[in-house]
Amino acid sequence: MYKRKLALALFAVLALAAVAAGCGGGGSSSSSSSTSSTSDNGSTDSSGEAPTKAVFIKEADAICGEDETELVKEVESFAKEKGVEIGKEEPSKDLQAELFREVILPNIGRQAEGIAALTPPEGEEETVEDLTDTLSEEVAEAEEESGVPANDTLAGATKKAKAYGLKVCGS
Repeated sequence: MYKRKLALALFAVLALAAVAAGCGGGGSSSSSSSTSSTSDNGSTDSSGEAPTKAVFIKEADAICGEDETELVKEVESFAKEKGVEIGKEEPSKDLQAELFREVILPNIGRQAEGIAALTPPEGEEETVEDLTDTLSEEVAEAEEESGVPANDTLAGATKKAKAYGLKVCGS
């Protein structure tokens, strides 16, 4: 997801329709819906027990999916506010950089916070913490840079998310 968001930052206005189609039907915007249900293999909220890795991945990917749906809305709003017609014109480099800093990075930062708030699987606390710390650090570094993001922005977190088995986050 992080690479897709970078691509969205670079070509957001032209590619918005394709991104929206790839996000699927919009689920609830409530981030607690995936963690408040009870499960035989461990809910992160109700029992206090650590979930299985499969449950954790499902919960983390749900956070990223919900945030991706929200991102599409935020990009549409940004484009409308800036007077850019989606699919008809390419935004300037300055506008792409502004979109990245004002819309995309905060969205990715919320993902890092949401995933970090989940209870990680037993024995994988350090791995999950490393992933979320890397993402938070890379977001902070990107916030300090000027101009359009480089292709390798958020590459460390993307690699770690994929290696951990996340399917929506990091894709």
